[in-house]
Amino acid sequence: MANQGKRKHYNELTARMNAAHKGKYYLESSWFAYTVLEDRLLSALRQSGGANYKNNKPIRMLGKKMQEITLRKKKDPLLSAYFSDQLMDRIHKWKEERNNLTHAMADGSKTMIEVDKAAYILSNNAKELVKDVSNAAQVLKKHRTKVAQSA
Repeated sequence: MANQGKRKHYNELTARMNAAHKGKYYLESSWFAYTVLEDRLLSALRQSGGANYKNNKPIRMLGKKMQEITLRKKKDPLLSAYFSDQLMDRIHKWKEERNNLTHAMADGSKTMIEVDKAAYILSNNAKELVKDVSNAAQVLKKHRTKVAQSA
């Protein structure tokens, strides 16, 4: 997907995320947020050595992308600067809350009132997290380009 196409796709995902939240479709909003987070972590991987494992298989799933970024941060000061431990912890916490909600819905361990409340919180937290992760990916790419141009 070309840069314009990527930007348009990202803008549509975030617009849908925000519209779903505004319309009180909190689970749908969270679904879009998850997608945007995956996309932005994929961008960070591309900027730090590629979006595939050494065996050339694509890095799939949010948790696996997070693990790979955490590993790469040890040798990549620019990646470490923008995808701080604090930001990675926030992503992890949000991901776990989403997974816990999904399992609670499946096994019936939460009432629908509790599910609705948790979905609202998840969606609300996602809005700020998506903004911060998107910013980190954008600034990483911008500064990576500057470093490459000056080399």
